[in-house]
Amino acid sequence: MNFKHMEDFKTYTDILSRCYPMMEIRTSEDKQEMIKHRERMEAYDMVSHTAVYEDDQMLGGYISYALPMNVYEQTLPSVGVGTLAVDLPYKKRGIAKKMMINAIGKSREEGFPLMQLYPFRPDFYRKMGFGFGPQLNVFRVSPDQVPYFNEAEAVMPLNENHLEDIKRCYHDWAEDHHGACDKQEYEFRHIAAEHTHTVGCRVNGQLKGYLVYEMKQDSSFKHDLKIIDWFSNSNEAFQSLLTFLHQQKDQVSSIVFPTFDDDLAFMFNDPRHESKQLIHRIYHGTHERGTGLMYRIVNVPLFMMYIADHSFGQQTVAINFKVTDSLLNEESAHSIQFQNGKPQMSDEHLGHGISLSLDIADLSSLLMGCISLQKLLDYNKADADGNHDEIAKAIELFGKPTKPVSWTFF
Repeated sequence: MNFKHMEDFKTYTDILSRCYPMMEIRTSEDKQEMIKHRERMEAYDMVSHTAVYEDDQMLGGYISYALPMNVYEQTLPSVGVGTLAVDLPYKKRGIAKKMMINAIGKSREEGFPLMQLYPFRPDFYRKMGFGFGPQLNVFRVSPDQVPYFNEAEAVMPLNENHLEDIKRCYHDWAEDHHGACDKQEYEFRHIAAEHTHTVGCRVNGQLKGYLVYEMKQDSSFKHDLKIIDWFSNSNEAFQSLLTFLHQQKDQVSSIVFPTFDDDLAFMFNDPRHESKQLIHRIYHGTHERGTGLMYRIVNVPLFMMYIADHSFGQQTVAINFKVTDSLLNEESAHSIQFQNGKPQMSDEHLGHGISLSLDIADLSSLLMGCISLQKLLDYNKADADGNHDEIAKAIELFGKPTKPVSWTFF
């Protein structure tokens, strides 16, 4: 079994059509379009296709994306792994595991401290050391439930002619949000798509927010408005986009509103889900919630070097991390002195520090701000040993995590 840079997109497309029926690669025309798409993507420097072979037979493959990422206001190079597939006759031979080990090895060699992916099964990739990322909330409300602002600026329609303004607006947003990735040219393809529509708000001539959506037919005269992308860099733009949604009440039944904002229900006077169902006793359902993006730190010292200027809090505490990685059959130790919350790596064990034992998946979630240390301890996902007061400092240090947000899909 050996790994090669992929050139045979036809065989890979055939494999995808069998492994992922949801991709709807059914006809010869579908397959030709997918082959052309893969060829177009391969032309980008940040995209790489890898295939695994046994003799001359392709068994599977995956795609790597180099994704510059905002991690605590520092630009950190990350790798996104997507469309990993093993052809059906070769399953249960550990090929997916070998492909992931290959991807981790390449990431380390090329100087990437972090990997991310969207799982087809979260439990499968958690066993491979990927920790859970941010949880996404999806509200489904009527336009009447969306706030309306009388003084809000009117939105304007946008199209591919406004692409540079849209890119600038997104990049301004990404610079202010931990976890956001730098979108590449192809990621703005929704702007020119026939089935999507875009509106935006300008403040003093500068685009400060935009909304990409599509209309889904509900009945003859009623539709659902599904939000695909939503970014705002000012309160004025936020109010304008909300007012636009409210104004669709004469023709739109429901607005499908994805968000990482855990407090969004407080924005509505009536936050109830359109189903109007009770979920427990007298608690009204407000939204659906799901897990998706997962993170894996593949080089802890390099990751900490990139975020050396970030302060997790005001505490000064030494932590000796003992990290288990069952995929690579590794156990590693990383001693870090946090000085007023800022991490400083130590080459030696810190005798005055506490010991914190956990899996690489949970360490990745912890350091990316997806979960607090107290919760990991409560859920028996981590074990702390040492002076009680020092453990309390460590818990407080990781007590109010800055949760990542990402609207990059691959």
